[in-house]
Amino acid sequence: MTKLELSKTGFQINNVNIEFPIDITVLKQALGESRYLKKQYNHIYTWDDQGIMAFSKEGNKVESLAVELELREYDYCAKSIFSGEFIFEGQELFHYYENNKNQLVKLFKGDRSGAFILNGISVWFDKEDGKITSLSISAAEEKEKKISAPLDPAFQSFQPLWQEWISEINKIISTNNDYYNLAEGISIEDIQEHTELEDAITIPLALINFYKVQNVDYDAVTSAFQILINNWWYELIPFEDIKEEWDSIQDLQFDEDDLPEQEIDFEKINTNNYTNPKWIPFATGRNGDYLLYDTDPALKGKFGQIIELQNESWSRLIVADSLEELIQNEINNLKAGKTEHFDFIVSKEN
Repeated sequence: MTKLELSKTGFQINNVNIEFPIDITVLKQALGESRYLKKQYNHIYTWDDQGIMAFSKEGNKVESLAVELELREYDYCAKSIFSGEFIFEGQELFHYYENNKNQLVKLFKGDRSGAFILNGISVWFDKEDGKITSLSISAAEEKEKKISAPLDPAFQSFQPLWQEWISEINKIISTNNDYYNLAEGISIEDIQEHTELEDAITIPLALINFYKVQNVDYDAVTSAFQILINNWWYELIPFEDIKEEWDSIQDLQFDEDDLPEQEIDFEKINTNNYTNPKWIPFATGRNGDYLLYDTDPALKGKFGQIIELQNESWSRLIVADSLEELIQNEINNLKAGKTEHFDFIVSKEN
């Protein structure tokens, strides 16, 4: 039976020491002879009976291994699934996985499954419909964990607000759900790198401190941290993506002669175009609609009021007087049973 073992002291396959990039002769020493295919961008070695594949750019050094847990129909795939043993940190890998999901690291933007990283090697879990179908093993750098920046004294109320919001969401969605995207609060480095949007336009202190408590990971489909407004759900934007979303909104500004007539409460809302550049997006409807933090209100408006920008209708509505009020309203909605915007996510529970 094939045995893989990864620990703090090294990686072994059938008691043969393995280091990336792996010399193919070493891999054959550990696994025996393989089936070989040359593709356009890869040399692929397949151990059909053991459910293992190796990928090499040049042919002699292997950059990654795949451990197959489901049969696939591609010609290079193994003809049997992996039935061996994988020991990780002294435990059977999948037992370790079930008890240590909080240690999974996202390897790329939109990664819902994550990887364990140990001794410079990552074990990434490929999932389809919530089921692990294969493992990908390759070299990886262990990233230094960032420390969340401390809250400014004026924004200490965000801590219990987040805790209550998380508590209500956790009653509906499992933390093991693929779309549960809560992340650690932003660090000082994050703030330094992502706060400035353009000359003299920056993310306001309230939003910065809000994200100091917790951030969210990007997901290409949907995410658990949503806010229901006017029968539409808005997903919290990862802090590092606010600049990209802000840029996309600015691209929709009109030439003065082409501006349509706007029905807006101009006594409170200050804009003479599609948007005011000092409106900062922090939640997206994924359809061109946004929730915006207003840092430039009109005379009777309030700094920090939340504006719902609807793309097609050009509607600009104040939906809360502050970020705190917006989140508290969402908490109250959840407590009242208004959870229909989570139906899709709940249907995908593992």
